[in-house]
Amino acid sequence: MAFQTLTHALVNTLEELEQSSFGKFCYQLLQHSDPPQVPYSVLVEWDPVQVTELLISTYCYNGALPETVDILRQIGCGDKAHRLVELFVDRHRDWLIHRVTKVEPVLDELLIQGVIQQESYDNIRALPTSEDKMRKLFDCLLTAGGGTGKDIFYNTLEKLEPDLISCIKTARIRNQGPEIGTSDPHVGLRNPVVKRVKVITVKSPMAFGSEVFTEGDWIKVDPEVNCVDAEDAPPYSLQSEAGKFECSISGLRWVCKEKVCFKYHFGFWEEHMGRLETMKYIPGGPLLDITVISGKLDEVYLPHWICTDDSPTILDKFAVLHMDDCGDVVEKPSEVTPTHVKILQPVFSPRGVLMRVGFPVKINCKVLIYKTNKAFLTLHVYLIPRDPALQQTIKNRALSSGYKSIPKPYPEKSLKMHDRFILTADVDSAEVYPEKLKLIYDSRDPNFYEVFVENPDSNFKLTLKNESGPVWTRAIRRDDYLNTDVSKVAYDTELSRVRFGFAQRVSREVINQLLDDLSEDGVLNDEERESIAQRNNTRADRARCLIETVRRKGCEASRKMISHLQSRDQTLSTELGLLSGRPV
Repeated sequence: MAFQTLTHALVNTLEELEQSSFGKFCYQLLQHSDPPQVPYSVLVEWDPVQVTELLISTYCYNGALPETVDILRQIGCGDKAHRLVELFVDRHRDWLIHRVTKVEPVLDELLIQGVIQQESYDNIRALPTSEDKMRKLFDCLLTAGGGTGKDIFYNTLEKLEPDLISCIKTARIRNQGPEIGTSDPHVGLRNPVVKRVKVITVKSPMAFGSEVFTEGDWIKVDPEVNCVDAEDAPPYSLQSEAGKFECSISGLRWVCKEKVCFKYHFGFWEEHMGRLETMKYIPGGPLLDITVISGKLDEVYLPHWICTDDSPTILDKFAVLHMDDCGDVVEKPSEVTPTHVKILQPVFSPRGVLMRVGFPVKINCKVLIYKTNKAFLTLHVYLIPRDPALQQTIKNRALSSGYKSIPKPYPEKSLKMHDRFILTADVDSAEVYPEKLKLIYDSRDPNFYEVFVENPDSNFKLTLKNESGPVWTRAIRRDDYLNTDVSKVAYDTELSRVRFGFAQRVSREVINQLLDDLSEDGVLNDEERESIAQRNNTRADRARCLIETVRRKGCEASRKMISHLQSRDQTLSTELGLLSGRPV
């Protein structure tokens, strides 16, 4: 009999128990609860539906099934657990495929137990990766062992991979049931509120899991943008060999022992703020939705913007949120560093760093400045957490309006959330609105200061201060806000400036057109053109090779490439903020 849902499976299994066995089950269930949520005299009078509701509300969906299996075996009803074990194995198939590391010992045990035959054993062992072996093993389990194959497989995992099974079993939530002594057995649990939040701690015995990596250990990797037309959250693709890497856009770090390919995009916290407030958490880092395409990530380090220097106890307030079939899951991180939180053996879904509320929090911030294209000098100045997702949102919005970025160093000291800050300009004619802004997190529509100066003719300073005094001061020089004289432009420097954005956004068609244009101009010879076109596998690599080859040829070659790019793709040129190159 195939169960349609987990609830259906639990109810039917409990209904099949004899009255005495059902009583033993209820007794053991209370022994597993600390403290017991209802007295035994009340629980034993409930029907299987009510007990199932208690199981799910206590242990959530992931934990209820293995908890029931354990209790059934303890009371001598292991035969009733058979179908639940099958459901457990099927339900977590994908997770187990990517997490089981001791594949060879598992295969040995299944061969000895007669679950698989020698031919299947040899075929599985011949496959190249652990994931391939596990997929093939699951195919064999569909028909192997006379219906008991998955039972034996589950028992083998409990023996050889206890941390994996424990990870699922301990993914539980405590829900408030009726008070002890209540006279109504239906109070609170006939229609229980199943909270979709679990707090779990995952520990994994990875051989290199205890290593501490310094900043210099991480190799920065530029991601490739999969879709340049995405307005809010363009997906990024990354791939690497074995090693320790960091994404240059998001700050996401990962450790892998084999080649891996994955993609991610930024999410928006606003969709989850209501639930976070209920859980008494606030965002502490960007929300990342990660999907592994091939290979395996053994460790992941999620970036955060919380300052950890001032309070050692703050490390205990960190958590990691991710969403699964049960809803929002809150995990304790394996480790917290000044810039990241570490997750071992990650299961992927939208993930982000959280910080417990209830005490002052300081965050690392950035100040972003954009010059608008209005008649008089008008600057938009943003004070935001050091959030790469929010930076991308602001940047895309500004560039699409034709604004120019004025990059300046960010505040050296961390700033307190919800403090109010004043921005001033030391120019008599300057106007700044609003007068004060509160430092808050808004990932979709962040507020900003508007600085208006009618006729500036010299350098001036912007100063950000709170009640304690200045926290950030930077000079805005004439060259920052005046239109640059194109006759003095160092075009090779201009190409260097836009190298990353060019590689992210330029299309294959435009690359091919630029190769034709630059070949006709004599900037590229046939060998260089062929090398760029044929020896770079990805579009982004081809773009990087092209821009570096031209840049090394000097200002005139760089000017010609800029001019051709403006002719071929005016939208991209505007987004990159390229200065005008004289016509070729």
